[in-house]
Amino acid sequence: MRLALWGILTYGLCRVAAAQDVTFQDARSLTISGFAVGTYDWDRNAGSNTFAGSKLALSLFRPWSDNLYLFGQLTASLLTDEATGEPVTEVEIDNLLVSWTPPGASALSLEFGRFDAPIGFERDDEPLNLLPTNSFNFELARPRKLTGVVARYAVSPQVSAAAYVANGWELALDNNRGKTAGVRVELFPTDGVAIGLSALYGPEVAGTDAQQRTLIATDATLQPMPRLILGVEANYGRELLGGGATAQWTGVAVTAFYRLGPSVGLTVRGETLRDRDGVLSGAAQTLRSITVSPWYFYREAQEGIFSNIEHTSFRLPAFSVRPALRIDHSNQPFFEHADGSFGMTNVRGVVELVYLF
Repeated sequence: MRLALWGILTYGLCRVAAAQDVTFQDARSLTISGFAVGTYDWDRNAGSNTFAGSKLALSLFRPWSDNLYLFGQLTASLLTDEATGEPVTEVEIDNLLVSWTPPGASALSLEFGRFDAPIGFERDDEPLNLLPTNSFNFELARPRKLTGVVARYAVSPQVSAAAYVANGWELALDNNRGKTAGVRVELFPTDGVAIGLSALYGPEVAGTDAQQRTLIATDATLQPMPRLILGVEANYGRELLGGGATAQWTGVAVTAFYRLGPSVGLTVRGETLRDRDGVLSGAAQTLRSITVSPWYFYREAQEGIFSNIEHTSFRLPAFSVRPALRIDHSNQPFFEHADGSFGMTNVRGVVELVYLF
């Protein structure tokens, strides 16, 4: 499957490039945008509460023509060093993508670089999420970033498809000789309904191509009325282990957002993730969480990269305050306390401020 997808992408790119003259004329202006995130985080088990200027993202968009553009995003994040507990600043190329639409083939785009994995409802960038924390499914059950090549094709207004070959889950540089291949089909049967079906396959263990990982995922974005957004995703994965054993996991997350008024909204998310063999979390367990977050937002963001929740009419606010209460549970002692012991539950309180520019 991986070799076939790689061959199709390479052959198609070479044929179209040979048939058309690619020029870099008609340069367009550079658009700079981004966002800043500040947080307050209280963790019951860790016994911590802290304020942080947690992230600054700078996005660049440069079209060279109607057929060719560059998108890049540089992100600086304030993190905690797991070994020392000290704060560290991590700067990374969050996205770097060159996209080309061959002349005469407006339904096709060929892309190369580092990009958001086209899977699921939840997104990596805080403004595009409806909650200030990420689910276990997002953090563990599926990849967030991929580095490789993508071919996207709009079959019709109701159907689009994508195929890609990448280094592996979250990898800027590959850790083995194999590649991860994936496909995605999106369906838009009617206004306010978007359904995605995804499949990935490839080796994800460093130094070996023998332990193949498979992920089958589906997601849906629903807006049955202007004030209501529903996001659903389900993940099933398996990975070959040494000795012929197979690890498996399944997960589901459901998010609901309701706009209560011009400047107020409420989001609720519930989820479960069964890590049957502990390959994702390090322990054979079932993780569950529920998060409740009221919103306050001010003014609509300008048209651009961060302007709306994908597949919805909800315009992102230029400034928002999102407090949240999150309760986590496991059927095993998993959540660490300040004294080094482990418990089966944890409670977090988070306040997130997001500013778009």
